[in-house]
Amino acid sequence: MKIEPNSWFQTIRPDEVAECWDGVLAAGLYEPLWHCVDLYTGPTPEESEEPCVGLNCVADFWHRFSPDKQQLLNQLADRNDRSPWGDRDIVAFDPFNFS
Repeated sequence: MKIEPNSWFQTIRPDEVAECWDGVLAAGLYEPLWHCVDLYTGPTPEESEEPCVGLNCVADFWHRFSPDKQQLLNQLADRNDRSPWGDRDIVAFDPFNFS
């Protein structure tokens, strides 16, 4: 079964998820997300004044995560929805409840 990335992962970088989303550390995703940074291509946000939306996004590295990690990432995305296009409230994440 192939797990598709949450649509939010088309725009957000792994380092942003690792540093800004609740529950990443408890879910064991902090280090796997940071390992993607070494593979970034093009200018980093620090090297460019223009936002690089979609460049080096989590979806670009989706294949590097195991199916279990992919599922956890999608659960985090659902619970940490910070999409400027959505009108949903941010949902608190309980790292010990993955139901």
